[in-house]
Amino acid sequence: MKDTVTFADFQKIDFKVGKVVEVEDVVESQNLLRMKVDLGSDYGIRTIFAGVKKWYKPSQLKGKKFIFVANLEPKKMMGSESQGMMLAADTGEPVLIPVNKKVKEGTVIR
Repeated sequence: MKDTVTFADFQKIDFKVGKVVEVEDVVESQNLLRMKVDLGSDYGIRTIFAGVKKWYKPSQLKGKKFIFVANLEPKKMMGSESQGMMLAADTGEPVLIPVNKKVKEGTVIR
């Protein structure tokens, strides 16, 4: 179990619906895919890396919507910058949580 966080700290996290508009294999990595994700008008299109390459092909992600942390501090990865994080259930391998296509990009998740 992890430490508890205050409600005020939890409110700082900006969970958004994002649509994966591009996905490419990071050849130098066994784990990473580089995505361009449309997070709506507040954030626009962001580059986000996800360590799901062993389980998902780019074609399984492109055009689909998932939940992202939009305001995560950027992190240098593989010579580029990841500007967010994709959420997944951890069952020993990542299970992505799809969002209904009717939900608009940038919609806030509470």
